[in-house]
Amino acid sequence: MARIRTIKPGFWTSEQIMELRPLTRLLFIGLWNFCDDRGVHPVAFKTLKAEVFPADDLLASDIEGMVGELIAAGLLGEFEENGRQWWFVTGWNHNRRTALDIADA
Repeated sequence: MARIRTIKPGFWTSEQIMELRPLTRLLFIGLWNFCDDRGVHPVAFKTLKAEVFPADDLLASDIEGMVGELIAAGLLGEFEENGRQWWFVTGWNHNRRTALDIADA
């Protein structure tokens, strides 16, 4: 299920984020909406394309390249569990809610 997430102002001026191509930044933000609360999403390039760019003329291979850029930047990782591949967001530090934020929610 998609989640409502906000983007904190510091995201835009993070050098790590500014080094990404603009569409990769958008993919990263969009991925947050479709990750679970731990920042985990199944490895599925076509699905991610459909979730984040449903009406755009992009291919799964374009998404694969952007995901590779996020992994190279240290913002996204991969793991396998029970024979299934998963992505996990490691770059929450740009937008992470604190324990106090969560307690207030």
